[in-house]
Amino acid sequence: MRKDGGFKEEGNWYKGNLHSHTVDSDGCLTPREAVELFVEHGYSFLGISDHDVYSDYREQLNREDFIIIPAVEASAVLWKDDTLTQRLKVHHVHGILGPESVQKQAVLPLMSHGEVVPPRMFYGEWDGAAVAQEMSDYLRSRGCLTIYNHPIWSRVREEDFADTDGLLGLEIFNYNTVNESGTGFDTTYWDAILRKGRQLYGFAADDNHNSGEFDDACGGFIMVKAPALTHELITRALMEGEFYASSGPMIYDWGVDGRRVWVKCSPVYRVNFIAGGPVNAGLTVMCKTLEDGLEYAEVELKGNETYVRIECSDVYGRTAWSNALFMNWP
Repeated sequence: MRKDGGFKEEGNWYKGNLHSHTVDSDGCLTPREAVELFVEHGYSFLGISDHDVYSDYREQLNREDFIIIPAVEASAVLWKDDTLTQRLKVHHVHGILGPESVQKQAVLPLMSHGEVVPPRMFYGEWDGAAVAQEMSDYLRSRGCLTIYNHPIWSRVREEDFADTDGLLGLEIFNYNTVNESGTGFDTTYWDAILRKGRQLYGFAADDNHNSGEFDDACGGFIMVKAPALTHELITRALMEGEFYASSGPMIYDWGVDGRRVWVKCSPVYRVNFIAGGPVNAGLTVMCKTLEDGLEYAEVELKGNETYVRIECSDVYGRTAWSNALFMNWP
């Protein structure tokens, strides 16, 4: 079968979390303790992305089978007033050290370990779109890939961030905010952006702080297919979309053959083929029983879809999300 979309045949799968916090900001684990936690749960890489401080623990914490991705979660806050008692909206933008090609394009020096990225502060009102663009531009000027984090939790609207140029992706599942307040599902904004014809990759992450108030670790992750476990090859794969996001299920492969779109996955209850295009674009395939029994699903497209992406969900609602494939119909 043809493999328009899907994953490269060559390479290995690596499980990772790009969004985590430690005692370097408001987390409760040391960086070393965080590494031990994720190693125990079968992860291969971790982005330590503390609030407004860039960390690069590669020299101290890299192992043969586990690597650190240098990162920062930069912030801008819209406060109700200068008493700083009520946040109306926030931008949290991830900066992840890119591969060599991105680092060479940096117009400012690369960030150094422990460097503070001062949060931007606003009172009463802001131009949210301009602020988000400024943040993305700044992080990219320092050699970073950028991801926009948890927009529902952040109380932003589409006009505040959706047209930000230069973003690699959007955090579509945030395990922390899902368990904190049910505000960590962000595929609605993702589809709004994809429907504009703009490719933006979907990321799932933990945003773990490990305070013990609720479970916030090892529940959102990405699976990256790369030739080897190195910073260069993992970040290149991110740029190429060679990964999928998940809160549990696995996507083994998928593709489009003519008008037929198919997926192979771990056992799930339902598969949603989400499509851009006119009303009623897209289809769902469900298991005949209330059990996880689907390991393969396919549907026939109509030929007027603008893009297609796949969601594989088990009976508990845990989901794996493919990235979107934009269609080029004859």
